Amino acid sequence: MEYDKITPMSAPPGHSLTGTPGKWPWEHPPQFANPDDAIDFVVEKLEEPTRKEDMMLLMAAGISVQELVAQISFNGFMQGFYSPDVAELIKPAIGAYLYSEAKDNDIDVRLFIRDEDERGEVKGKVNEETFFGVMKERNPEMFADMVEYINRQQRMDIERERRIADRGTAEQAPQTPPVPTSFMGVN
Repeated sequence: MEYDKITPMSAPPGHSLTGTPGKWPWEHPPQFANPDDAIDFVVEKLEEPTRKEDMMLLMAAGISVQELVAQISFNGFMQGFYSPDVAELIKPAIGAYLYSEAKDNDIDVRLFIRDEDERGEVKGKVNEETFFGVMKERNPEMFADMVEYINRQQRMDIERERRIADRGTAEQAPQTPPVPTSFMGVN
């Protein structure tokens, strides 16, 4: 029987226990029961050039070491490489490794998630930098149009300020006082 996974009350309690055992990687014994072996495995994977470059780019972009370590340890558990307790035990070593690599590559790295991020004070607010970064990647035509529009506005602002400045210097130029004349034009 197929259950609707979106509706919370569609499956009766205990339904997950009725599936075929051993269907998921975490239902099998882990490949690494020893935390030292798990650390060696993860570091070996992170040493691969493409993964290492990706980690450095993510840290340079502002992703904290804490966030990367959480993802690495969780994904390793999900793939059956190690148990949840080993995943927690290897976090400090993986964090130290990533921090060391970032420093070796002259990356100013954030170690932890900022408190305001965790409290939800920042989440959900898209700043201009994020907006334009996503637009540049996903909608380059609109990004180019917006950049041109912004540049045009800046050029117009500069031109307007130049005209105001020119007008101001023209008004400040010494003028000859008008010659007083009488009503009939006779002095």
